[in-house]
Amino acid sequence: MKKLTNTVLSLFSILLFFSACKKKTSEETNLITTLFSKIENGDYPATNAILISQNDSLVFEKYFNGYGKDSLQDVRSTTKSITALLAGIAVDKGLFTVNDPVLTHLPQYTKENIQQWDPRKSQITIQDLLTMRTGIGCEQFFGDMGFPDCEDKMFDQKDWVKYGLDQVMAYNPKEKWLYTGTAPMIMGAVISESSQTSIPDFAAKHLFTPLNITDNYWWLQNRMTGRYFTAGSLRISPRNMLTIGTMVINKGKYNGQQVISEKMIDEITSEIVRLPQNYSFFDTAGNSWEGQEAATYGYYWYTEKAKIDGREITLKFTFGNGGNYIILVPELNNLVVVFTGSNYGKPILNKQPFDMLYKYILPYFLAS
Repeated sequence: MKKLTNTVLSLFSILLFFSACKKKTSEETNLITTLFSKIENGDYPATNAILISQNDSLVFEKYFNGYGKDSLQDVRSTTKSITALLAGIAVDKGLFTVNDPVLTHLPQYTKENIQQWDPRKSQITIQDLLTMRTGIGCEQFFGDMGFPDCEDKMFDQKDWVKYGLDQVMAYNPKEKWLYTGTAPMIMGAVISESSQTSIPDFAAKHLFTPLNITDNYWWLQNRMTGRYFTAGSLRISPRNMLTIGTMVINKGKYNGQQVISEKMIDEITSEIVRLPQNYSFFDTAGNSWEGQEAATYGYYWYTEKAKIDGREITLKFTFGNGGNYIILVPELNNLVVVFTGSNYGKPILNKQPFDMLYKYILPYFLAS
């Protein structure tokens, strides 16, 4: 009788365990369904897609506002982060090093034809381009630093690259972080010239094809010079963004192939520069905590640490105006989150994905 009683108690304990697990799972899932409902009810306007994968498996995929899995989104400056990946591939192939002076790879631009020539322009390196520390007096992230937003004016120029090189030097290279589209435009030219290949061809052969990305993307081109825009305006589908994020979070490897070396992925996603004005994406989206630190910058990729329920989590991510992000959280079982949105030119709303992350997505996966 005692043995039977113990058996019944054991079975009862097991049932309680599974019942508790089922309830917990229901509560966790409610965070995500609640988020999707809020988006549909207009609480997070102009959010077009959210895709989430974990350990290389798609967990959630939801589209809004008539968008679908093959819809092309103008991801703006997330293009810069993809340009950084192309630069990493070029370094892997020995086409240049990050310490090379930029102008050694662009011999068509010299002190004789560059306007407002300054000897410091010959000292700008590849790494200075990739970290936004060229010293060239253009700035568009904050807009209140006394420098022109050169990217807006760039579109009116016959030669986007020369336009960037023509601008006045405001600082020494490496001295100050000035966010500008001129740097990744020049970076694209270096990749193209050193490989003797157009950006779309180089990207297709060395990045997209190894990732099985064969369609649902296209690059903006300057018809007057033939240059492709490597600072923004790449059109690409959310699923292709997720694939890129999956490769990066796996240290450059995809389907068993090393697309980009682990060394270059670590450099690209490193923390080289702390953003000025103590800038935090989470704080801008309305969430802060004691001891909050500014976001940092590597090669056109950001890093920020979130503190939720006393736990600190590190995020690596791209950022594109409008609310277009690829966000990596390695410590949560290689979590990759993709947001696309159309909040262009709205500095608060295009950071709203960080409110969604803080209130719904990260708590869900922390509890799982």
